[in-house]
Amino acid sequence: MTIAVSTKRISSGGTFHTAYLSSKKKIQMPGAARAGIGLLITGALVVGLGQYFERDSISLYGLAMAIGGFVLYMAASVMARRKAR
Repeated sequence: MTIAVSTKRISSGGTFHTAYLSSKKKIQMPGAARAGIGLLITGALVVGLGQYFERDSISLYGLAMAIGGFVLYMAASVMARRKAR
């Protein structure tokens, strides 16, 4: 088990320390995979808002964003796994 301590700077000039216990190693994830997950979540939120406000064109745009994010995430994950071999 490892203990990690991170220091963050507050805009007023003070610092505070946060310590957390971590029993797992950090996962190395490609930037494209992170962007894909972000796009997937953003697209899902846009779809939800479009459905709530009954704007089908916004929902369709969000669906395209979510699908694009999923494809980007899967492609980056597959490429990273092949590169690791």
